[in-house]
Amino acid sequence: MKKQILTGEEHFDKIIEGNYFYIDKTLFIKELLENKGTVTLITRPRRFGKTLNMDMLRHFFDVNKDSKSLFEGLKIMEHNNIVEKHLNKYPVVSLTLKNIEEKTYPQALNKIKRLVVMVLATPSLLLPANILTLITIIFSFFRLQLKLNIKKTYADK
Repeated sequence: MKKQILTGEEHFDKIIEGNYFYIDKTLFIKELLENKGTVTLITRPRRFGKTLNMDMLRHFFDVNKDSKSLFEGLKIMEHNNIVEKHLNKYPVVSLTLKNIEEKTYPQALNKIKRLVVMVLATPSLLLPANILTLITIIFSFFRLQLKLNIKKTYADK
């Protein structure tokens, strides 16, 4: 039976488990791990699979998942050292701003704050080993908020 092409789906597990046609981009995981940069900026035009790739990364790294079966037969599984060292070993904070469509800046910022609080309240993120990571994430979020407030202040003038 031919695999169907599924468009508009951004959930990696649904594509793999549904046996839909998938262009294997799992070597992006290897590339990401080998990149020694502090930050990785992923820019692509609309509809180029950014959200799907982020979901793939979430399934690969998330300690709360057992994702080995999702990656069976995909290129990343040829790299045993990466799989053994990184598959489902980390707490993952997954946050999307896709649905932030408020009409005003303060409303959007409040929605983002609620979203961050909800995501950071995930029980596995509250384990003692993850507290430093959480503090870093929270600090980064408030630093970003400050930058956004400064930009908005100047934009209003």
